[in-house]
Amino acid sequence: MQKTYSEVEAEKHFDSNRLWFGRFRTTRSFNKLTKPEKVAAEYITRAFVGLSYKYELRGPRRYTAKSVKHVILDLFPEKIAATNVFFTSVIPVLRRYIVFLGVQHKISNAKTLVNALDSINPSELLARNKDTSNWDLHKKKGMQILMGYTRDADPKTVSIYEDIYNMGVPLRFCFDFSVNKPPKDIIMLTESLRKRFEQALYEKNK
Repeated sequence: MQKTYSEVEAEKHFDSNRLWFGRFRTTRSFNKLTKPEKVAAEYITRAFVGLSYKYELRGPRRYTAKSVKHVILDLFPEKIAATNVFFTSVIPVLRRYIVFLGVQHKISNAKTLVNALDSINPSELLARNKDTSNWDLHKKKGMQILMGYTRDADPKTVSIYEDIYNMGVPLRFCFDFSVNKPPKDIIMLTESLRKRFEQALYEKNK
């Protein structure tokens, strides 16, 4: 087992995931995902691959049931700044993606990993994401931007944050009205900002 983190190795895993996800996107299994799940899917797989390697030092062939559950139930809620729309998509997307990787012979224990995913209660994942005591300092900063507490955030700074701390998951995904309206229980905007977003939604759907 590799003992230390390597940026070179991390990029290899990200590159492999980009290639594999490109193939996954063309499958019937991908097409069966809901629209929000399709939009979130690439970001979810990238975050899963990145978190698995950075904090577990595991590539796809070394995923275990225990590591999968740890990444999803502990690391996603602690590290990834995103709304419930995103977190609701995590398990359905990864379930189909892992089955695909098994069929493609990229992993050899797909059934074991799928069973691990099936054992996770989605409500528990959402509850852990909502619980601010689970957030690390970087996620807290990302959630402040996401929820509108940080006004006029510099786009370059946000982009750097997404790449370094959010495993490439873009904060702008959270306000993509073409996918879903942001859930009010987590997007705690001021009244004026809420009216602006509601007006944007109205104009887009006229």
